Amino acid sequence: MGSVLLNALGLGASFLFVFAAITGATRLVQGGALGSGAARKVVHIALSHWWLIALATFDDPWIASVGPGLGFVGAFLAPLVPAQDGVARAKDRGAICYSAALLALVNFSWRGLISPRSATVGVFVMGWGDGLAGLAGARLGKRGISIWGRRKTVPGTAAMFLASFIVTFLCLLPAGFPGLSTAAIASLSTAAVATVLELVTPWGIDNLVISLGTALFFAGAFG
Repeated sequence: MGSVLLNALGLGASFLFVFAAITGATRLVQGGALGSGAARKVVHIALSHWWLIALATFDDPWIASVGPGLGFVGAFLAPLVPAQDGVARAKDRGAICYSAALLALVNFSWRGLISPRSATVGVFVMGWGDGLAGLAGARLGKRGISIWGRRKTVPGTAAMFLASFIVTFLCLLPAGFPGLSTAAIASLSTAAVATVLELVTPWGIDNLVISLGTALFFAGAFG
């Protein structure tokens, strides 16, 4: 009974958290505090913290899959719903891949294919690394190069590497990882892999490739 209650609380907390993140960002845009592009990245970063709710409450992969599954379906079907001007929305590959990444990592982790630690690294590298790369590139990247038709800048790439290193290192500290030097090496190598994936992934599917690629690399190299 306790497990059922905890899972139910997790579902409720999940929906409230997502609603609060999106509503808060929308109000910041309406108030002029953020542009729409920056707001999307803030939501991108914020929603990765749903993973902490999932880890704390869900013990069933099917229940843990409800939120990401609904997010995937909603993002995929969004173009079918006209916007306020009556024009259909463009398909948002980023949102589709974000939800798909969470859905995949939930099932990889909860079903024992990779460790929860590896999945957590993948989620937060996608959230913070890719999110801050977009913010830094847009705000500080005066010049850039085009890779597969996507603009890449030095500040964006540096933010990706630094954020990926920090979140990986923080994921390892409470997890009993053997030694600070080993944790630093694991974090540096994971950040390097994540940064390369962010640079070379085409077609706007970097949310999926970065999260899964980083999680699988970490699982294979460090467990």
